[in-house]
Amino acid sequence: MAVYKKQPIRTLETPRLLLRPVQFSDAPRIQLQFPNPNLLRYLNSTLPIPYPEDGAVEFLSRIVPRVESREEYTWAILRKDQPNEGLIGLIALTPQGENDHRGFWLGESYWRQGYMKEAVTAVNDFAFDELQMEYLLLNNAEPNLASHRLKEFSGAEIIDRFEQEFVGGTFTSVRWKLTAEAWSKNRG
Repeated sequence: MAVYKKQPIRTLETPRLLLRPVQFSDAPRIQLQFPNPNLLRYLNSTLPIPYPEDGAVEFLSRIVPRVESREEYTWAILRKDQPNEGLIGLIALTPQGENDHRGFWLGESYWRQGYMKEAVTAVNDFAFDELQMEYLLLNNAEPNLASHRLKEFSGAEIIDRFEQEFVGGTFTSVRWKLTAEAWSKNRG
């Protein structure tokens, strides 16, 4: 288990994004994204499929208390130029996680625009600078090339490969380790 300095969650800002703590009012936008099989394909197989009508509310009822207790940090990703649009994705940091410290998803219409790179940069900075984590363990399905590239950009190193069930089937999962030192070198 990673050691970290518990800090309150706060809004993070990037050139184009606001990452604000997730809240119950995000449920409709989350629910709207989850019928998309392209979005779900590489998410953890514990996600109920088909996604229930109250799935987002149930998800938030588990996550919001964990955010409030500083066990987990989950941000809604919002575009600064469209603040009333609502969230376009989520990014979470779970310092106490044993196998995966950071996870994220982004609505398909926002892919390939660099949004997740900005969000990952802000959350990595928060993890290493404010929570003083020594490393992050990260996973992705091997065919998820966009997620793979984000980890390479960060300076993470592959430490393991194993078979894992995802919503879209069984894939090789790639486990990465990103140290504070590697992030500092690659952050620029």
